[in-house]
Amino acid sequence: MTINVNAKTSDTTLAPQRGHRSPARAWLVTVMLVTLALVNWGDKAVLGLVAVPLMKDLHISPGQYGLLASAVYFLFSLSAVGAGFLANRRSVKWLLFIMVAVWSVTQFSIWLAPAFGMILLSRIILGLAEGPSAGLSFHAAGKWFHDHERNIPIALQNVGAFGGIAVAAPALTWLISEHGWHWAFFAVGAAGLAWMGIWFFIGKDGPYSGESKTSLSGSIFDGPGRVSYRHLLLSRTFIGAVCLGLAAYWALAIVSAWLPAYLRTAEGYTAQHAASIVMEVSLTAIVFLMLQALITHVLMKRGVGSRIARGVMASGSVTIAGLFIMLSATMSAGLAQTVALCVGFGLGLVTFTTGAVFLSEFVPVLQRGAIMGIYVGVITLSGVICPTAFGWIVEGVGAGGYTVALLVSGGLILIGGIAGLILVDPPREAARIATLFEPTP
Repeated sequence: MTINVNAKTSDTTLAPQRGHRSPARAWLVTVMLVTLALVNWGDKAVLGLVAVPLMKDLHISPGQYGLLASAVYFLFSLSAVGAGFLANRRSVKWLLFIMVAVWSVTQFSIWLAPAFGMILLSRIILGLAEGPSAGLSFHAAGKWFHDHERNIPIALQNVGAFGGIAVAAPALTWLISEHGWHWAFFAVGAAGLAWMGIWFFIGKDGPYSGESKTSLSGSIFDGPGRVSYRHLLLSRTFIGAVCLGLAAYWALAIVSAWLPAYLRTAEGYTAQHAASIVMEVSLTAIVFLMLQALITHVLMKRGVGSRIARGVMASGSVTIAGLFIMLSATMSAGLAQTVALCVGFGLGLVTFTTGAVFLSEFVPVLQRGAIMGIYVGVITLSGVICPTAFGWIVEGVGAGGYTVALLVSGGLILIGGIAGLILVDPPREAARIATLFEPTP
């Protein structure tokens, strides 16, 4: 038997409360998810911004700092996967609320007791709480939008992520220079509490939850039913998405953990100038993200398949990113290097938009929370490895350590992009999975 993955079904059997979709509410929830991403990445970026004064005050080496930067990812993957399965059965609204409460407390603990041991413990707990953030947020947005509409809201969440870095870089650098580095942790903790207060009243799960007997969005994968996890996790597109995600997260780990220290220590920039370059990199990423989302949206409306519109766009961007990051490592400080850094890291982050979107093309909604959790859990392993490995290279090589670390990083990102070009094909995957889809009676 063949199954039309875009089969339209009647919604006359749906309960009114579950069947109604309010566009205004959908975009209001999206705004809150974008703001959450901004707060989340402000939390992650703060350590990189305090790196130089922190290493000086606590008398720690680049290798030890790399351990602190990696600590946030020690339990990140585990919690991302666990919360993903939990999201299949529990309200995403309350999972996000609890998650933000925990990570805000960890930031206040560093403000109160700024010592190496406390920072290490707090960063580990922070990662435990933040691990599910991206997967749950993408899943929450997906519950409010049709498949062909999901590029923009998920892209906006990624805009929030890089906006968090762009806003945090100059604002927290000023706070650090005026009041000391530990006050930066107070600021990001307070931002989390403020978000919780608003989300309590605005947050709500969307109608595309798979609880109805038919699909509201027109795709069988948004209706009730399941597929063996083995078929989903071993699919070429899932593996390709993971390769792209690992590459993108490696780039993001450098931006949030090492880029400010690299610019100050290796290139001789002042704290404010380094913060400005980090902000420029983040703003460039935002521009690329929105351009990619808009181009993909237009291409798909014109009938171009998501293999090209989503898969090749993301994979090609990551491939080019790896080349530009390697190029930047060979250049002297100045405008040309700044442009290379902006293009390299900006393009390298585009796949955060498409990765979650093309997975939603063939993953049933009742399993989507778990798959998104596994996806985020695996790709964030780059966050565990990258900061520590980068620190070891810097410490071990000596004078040219930063150059070698950037060259190695660019090469790994290039490999991830090429793997994506070879493996990612969402329409083919959807057709294959549709034959295995078992609707719930």
